[in-house]
Amino acid sequence: MKPLTVIGLNSGTSMDGIDAAVFRIEPVGSGHVNGSADSTPALKFTMLGSILYPFQSRFRERLMRLVGSGTATLEEVCLLNTSLGEIFAEAVLRLLKVSGLSKGDVDLIGSHGQTIWHCPDAKSLWGTNSAGTLQLGEPSVIALRTGIPVVADFRTADLAVGGQGAPLVSFADAVLFGQDHKATGVLNIGGIANLTAINDHGKAVSAFDTGPGNMLIDRACQLYFDCEFDEDGKIAASGQIIEPWLNELLAHPYFKRQPPKTTGRELFGFNYFAEVVVPYIEREKVSKSDVVKTLTAFTASSIANGYKDFVKPKTQIERLVLGGGGTFNSELVRLLKDYWPNEVNVARHEDFGISTKYKEALLFALLAYTTFFGIHNNVPICTGASRPVCLGKLVKA
Repeated sequence: MKPLTVIGLNSGTSMDGIDAAVFRIEPVGSGHVNGSADSTPALKFTMLGSILYPFQSRFRERLMRLVGSGTATLEEVCLLNTSLGEIFAEAVLRLLKVSGLSKGDVDLIGSHGQTIWHCPDAKSLWGTNSAGTLQLGEPSVIALRTGIPVVADFRTADLAVGGQGAPLVSFADAVLFGQDHKATGVLNIGGIANLTAINDHGKAVSAFDTGPGNMLIDRACQLYFDCEFDEDGKIAASGQIIEPWLNELLAHPYFKRQPPKTTGRELFGFNYFAEVVVPYIEREKVSKSDVVKTLTAFTASSIANGYKDFVKPKTQIERLVLGGGGTFNSELVRLLKDYWPNEVNVARHEDFGISTKYKEALLFALLAYTTFFGIHNNVPICTGASRPVCLGKLVKA
């Protein structure tokens, strides 16, 4: 391996736009913890620039509706793939301008695209068992518009060897937090919350989606308070937890499933809110602030329970590193600490020089970098894959 300048692109479950950041990535020493090509590579990075490239409001509204409904025409899927590719390419060009870089300064782009559907558990389709995942944002368009090679479609190789295709972030977590050999939990609270456990040998030993993160809280704020999210948890702080309803929410069968497991809008999105949350509100005539508080407690409790049930019996973490938008919700963080089953030092990504906002952009830059050099970069113990593989497909400019 050698130093490269790599752009990472990601659009997450919030669908507010594209997180784009450019990094200088280089190996440390031999580039590997123990010299094995299958070990976690020792890498360091410097962020050279970043932007959020927002979707136009009408585009975002239609995109969220399409993904939330789970239905689309073949024409919509086809054209959306190309349209997203164009928008991702625009984000790259804007990032270069803001960062004072030219196309020639960048070696590679890692693009996750936009997840439209994730179906990691095999189902029968016309007599054939199949699992799948679909991220749109055509990499050929990105490469040819920018003149920079693109690595994309990271999840499918892991699925091909029996994995869930997620969580991919466990690889980056091991790279970023495994070097000082402290038992660490890395928790990202985005639309969905996911937890990576790293043991005191620096290895990721478990990673899974714990359940909803900000997704249901945000939806309640949008419908009942005319705001996109609960800023600093102020709405939740004004309410009370409806304990009987919280217990009903926590009885969802997803929480009892053994990892590896992943979820998304397919399970805890608009349909779940319409079918579970809205009927309860209409039936019980509860305060809307109590609803936000209970949904906040739902997120915090499901995260803590996931750790207690599936991680703590094998690896008791001594520090918890928080990331994602939920990090800035002080009421959510307070509840999380209350529910956590053991003493733990809580920190943020920024305490380690890592931008919470651009953590996933960094993930896809790291994945693209290692894929470029043929390094295995899935974590089978976390995804359920049968073996290590090299993720992604390279499209030349």
